[in-house]
Amino acid sequence: MSSSHTTRKRPPLAVKPAVPAVERATRLLDMVALSDEPVTISGAARDLGLAKSTAHGLINTLVELGLLERSGPGVVMGGHVMFWANAFMARSDLVAEFVRLWDDGGQDLNSETASLTILDGLDVVYIASQHGTDPLGITFKTGMRLPAAYTATGKAILATLPDAAIRQLYAQGLPPSMTPHSVRSVDALIAELTDVRKRGYSIDDQQIREGMVCFGAPVYDFSGKRAVGGIALSTHISRLDDAQREDMGRKAVRHAQRLSRRLGFHQEGGN
Repeated sequence: MSSSHTTRKRPPLAVKPAVPAVERATRLLDMVALSDEPVTISGAARDLGLAKSTAHGLINTLVELGLLERSGPGVVMGGHVMFWANAFMARSDLVAEFVRLWDDGGQDLNSETASLTILDGLDVVYIASQHGTDPLGITFKTGMRLPAAYTATGKAILATLPDAAIRQLYAQGLPPSMTPHSVRSVDALIAELTDVRKRGYSIDDQQIREGMVCFGAPVYDFSGKRAVGGIALSTHISRLDDAQREDMGRKAVRHAQRLSRRLGFHQEGGN
């Protein structure tokens, strides 16, 4: 493996392993999974602090088990890993984990409406929602599509992309406005997204429906590199003052982070 290879950082093990051989195998699998190119014996030995003979034995064993596959001078992840991945994904489906938020620490999600969306082109698609006790005058139905540029979840997801990608995405301009409050230009949208990145959460201030304010945050996959969806909390503008706005925004971030953790993302310094 060349010295220029790129790897992503793995979360530290929560406890000190009791079986060193299993710990070494796990570290090796993590290294291969996070590497952008095949991992060689010498590269594994160097990066993991192992003797070459130990790295050689580990790699051969994991290849025999189907957990690694040979690729040129090194190894990549093997097909047997998908057996475990499919078992994990069966219980960590995005919608299922969203619903479970109310069973585990979501007691503060009562009056406001919570929704979960994914980005599809220029739209967000609503894939789950939990309607609160306070009426909004709108129902977020599964399968409903709304312009990403105007929604809290759309803004939250778009803010994870570079400005150049936003300009490319909206090369033909923004969709037709939905209210007089809808953002009017790509430059104005990018300015909003800059604020989202600084603040940590997005705000749809009556851009979808007059009188409705929504606060959004992105949901990340296990790598923390890709936003796979967004969570929004929605309420009526009459129920908000400045302090409540900040509280709603932070609450959206908190529950988006909880959902991201359920999908395998462990943010350093996160709650």
